[in-house]
Amino acid sequence: MAFALNAALQQDLDENPQHKPKLITPKLLNYYAYHKKETRYRTFQIAKRTRGEFRTIKAPDHGLLRLQRLLLRCLTAAFTTSHPASHGFVPGRSVLTNALPHVGHRFVLNLDLRNFFPSTSVGRVMAVLQLPPFSLAKESAYLVANLCCDQGSLPQGAPTSPLLTNAVCQRLDRRLQQLATRHRCTYTRYADDLTFSCNRPVFRAAFHQELNATLAAEGYQQNEQKQRLQTPETRQEVTGIVVNDRPNVPREYVRQIRAMLHNWETKGYEAASATLRQHYPTSKAHARHNGKVPKLERVLAGKIAYLGMVRGQNDSAFLNLIKSFLRIKDAGQ
Repeated sequence: MAFALNAALQQDLDENPQHKPKLITPKLLNYYAYHKKETRYRTFQIAKRTRGEFRTIKAPDHGLLRLQRLLLRCLTAAFTTSHPASHGFVPGRSVLTNALPHVGHRFVLNLDLRNFFPSTSVGRVMAVLQLPPFSLAKESAYLVANLCCDQGSLPQGAPTSPLLTNAVCQRLDRRLQQLATRHRCTYTRYADDLTFSCNRPVFRAAFHQELNATLAAEGYQQNEQKQRLQTPETRQEVTGIVVNDRPNVPREYVRQIRAMLHNWETKGYEAASATLRQHYPTSKAHARHNGKVPKLERVLAGKIAYLGMVRGQNDSAFLNLIKSFLRIKDAGQ
C-alpha cells in the first residue's frame, strides 16, 4: 500500500511541485489507520439551504488529508465504471448531466437520503473494496477502510468519501434503475439527491412502498420532509437546474448577477465587494471556500460561466453578461 501511495505521490508532485515530497511509510499508514483516532477529524457544522438545518462536516487533519488525497488518486484510477445514473463526483458528469434526462417530463420527483455519508458503514466500504475493480485483499481493504472512515462510517468532508459512496451505491443504483424501468420513468442520482421523472402519474403509494423497501435494504432512508413532487404547472428543478422545457437557471439567478454588476458599476468595486461579504456567508458556496469570501470578480466570473454551462455558450443573456462583466472590469483597472 505504501508503494502504491508513493507512486501516486510522485504523480502529484509532478503536477504540484509545491506539495510536500515526504514519502509514505507503512508506519505512517498504521498510525493514521489504527492509532490516531480521537483527533483525526475536526468536526463543525454549516447551514443548509433549509432554514434551521445544519450539515455536520468532518475535516481530516493535515496528515490524514494528504493520505486520503493520494488514496483518492489510486481509487480513481481503478474505479472508472460508475453507474450511468450516478452523476455526482464522477469525471465528465455534473449537475447538468444529472438534470438533462428529466427535461420536459410532466412529473418530477425529488428525494433526499437522510445522513447519506454516515449511513455508509465501514463494513460496506470494506466489502466493496474487495470486489472488482478494486479487488483488494481483505487486509488491504481493512487498512484503506480505516484510513477513509471515522467511527464506523464515511465522514462527510473526507475527499475519499464521494467516490467510495458511489462505489458502495452501485447496487442501489441498479435496483432503483430497475424500479424506474418497471414504472416507465427516468432515474438519476447526484450524491444523496435522487430524482425520478415520468410523463404519467406513477408516483403513488405502490411506487413509494417499493422505493422505500429498496432504500432500506441498501441501508438508507429518505428524508420524507424533503420529498417534492413537481408538476408541469410549477417550476421543476433538478439539482438546482430548471427542467420544465429546457435546461435553465432560476430567474433570480440572472437577476442576482445583474444586480452585482450594477453595484460594481454604480457604487464602485469596494462597495460592491462589501455587499458580497455581507451576504456570502448565507450562500451554499461559503462552505466550499472554508469560510473565506473570494474576490468579487471571481464570484461573478464563476456565476456567469455556470449560466453558460446550463444555457449554452450562444445564449443571449450569457453573452450580454460576459460583455458587461469585461467592460466593467476593464473600466476599473
